[in-house]
Amino acid sequence: MRIYLIASNRGVRLVRANTRAQALNHVASQELTVRVASQDDLVKYLAEGSSVETVVAPDQGKLDLI
Repeated sequence: MRIYLIASNRGVRLVRANTRAQALNHVASQELTVRVASQDDLVKYLAEGSSVETVVAPDQGKLDLI
């Protein structure tokens, strides 16, 4: 186990965990919720100026197809 330092706008937290992902998940699960956006969510938040962000995991880059 290691002690990980997780910093955010709310401050710093020290978390003892086996992996970085476990430490981050521990903190995130206490502060965030995640679910699939409904059509109503999309209409509401896009109208309010939010944009859709696209994430590709570092080890899953796009392949150049010829």
